[in-house]
Amino acid sequence: MDRGERGDRGERGDRGDRGERGDRGDREEGRWRLLNPLSIRFSQSRIAPQFRDGRLVDETCEEVYEEAMDDSVAPSTGAKPPRDSAVGPPPYDVLLVPPFPAIRVISWRPKIRDKDGEAQRDHSGEVVLGKRNWFALDNRRLQCMQQVAAKRWPRRCCIVVRCLEEVPGTTIRELRKFRTTSEGKSVDVGFHFGEPKQWSWAHDAPDGTIHGLDAHAEVEPEGVFAEDLWDADFWAPHVVEKSKRASRGDNGACEEEPQGRTQSAPATEAPSVQKPVEAAEGMGARRTVGGRHCVLVACPASGWQYVDPAGRVQGPFDLPKMRLWHSHGFFYPTLPMRCDSADEFVPFTHMWPMGAEPFTGQVIRYRP
Repeated sequence: MDRGERGDRGERGDRGDRGERGDRGDREEGRWRLLNPLSIRFSQSRIAPQFRDGRLVDETCEEVYEEAMDDSVAPSTGAKPPRDSAVGPPPYDVLLVPPFPAIRVISWRPKIRDKDGEAQRDHSGEVVLGKRNWFALDNRRLQCMQQVAAKRWPRRCCIVVRCLEEVPGTTIRELRKFRTTSEGKSVDVGFHFGEPKQWSWAHDAPDGTIHGLDAHAEVEPEGVFAEDLWDADFWAPHVVEKSKRASRGDNGACEEEPQGRTQSAPATEAPSVQKPVEAAEGMGARRTVGGRHCVLVACPASGWQYVDPAGRVQGPFDLPKMRLWHSHGFFYPTLPMRCDSADEFVPFTHMWPMGAEPFTGQVIRYRP
């Protein structure tokens, strides 16, 4: 059947006959499929470079491992894949296994938007829609997996995904995430302060392997409906189970920010703008400012904590990790932080003596 015959309902498509698996649980959990991460599009125009728990996307890429797509992962019982999925062996060279739950994707026709985010309209005033493709609801996870797959290009990689029939949650709130201005081919990466950098997977592909494709290189999916893709429950059941366990036991690691929440620090009472302890006063120097006891000490090797934009305490972390995150610009000036659980949280910029480089020498502790 020609894809155009399936029709469209606004930005969605009519699935037609869904066979034996068209129940409510299928819609909510989605169908587990194999899909090349380079063929999945970003639904957002901008993402942060770290997950909700503070782990950098770049750092998390190192935890992804691969398995070859060969007889060792194919069923050996002679069983046949479900009728509502692609037939024959999957056309991939590598199966990538992430440290987080599976990316949720949805088959979608995006609105064509100008650079300012305004939806384009045709001569009759109707919103112009782009080409149907798979779009991710977990954009930072997608960037992580695209980075890993791009480094293996031109080998064909795949991941286990959850193909959803409907956007989860409150529809209008979820649809706000679909704000891409590049039809999902690229994404801006950066914190809510400062200028972001545009990224697409072609930036990370090995030199000389793109062969004339531009920064928005496209990899076409094997199909734009779940029925066209390979059933992951059949071809990679161990990875599906691993993803389910990660979802059930998730404690916030490698998670996206909750829908509709902006990345702004919670309000905190700031101490005096004047530094209470100067480096010149020497190690162990003490003062009392606003009822707080302040003391200058050497940066401890562990015990560092901060309050993330959602108000959750993260840590404790060791000093090398804090230095790494600081070098990537993670810690904005008002981020509440402390270096010992006995201390009070104070804005990041109030922790350092005048002129001191953070996490290299001395730190100011604030005690009740």
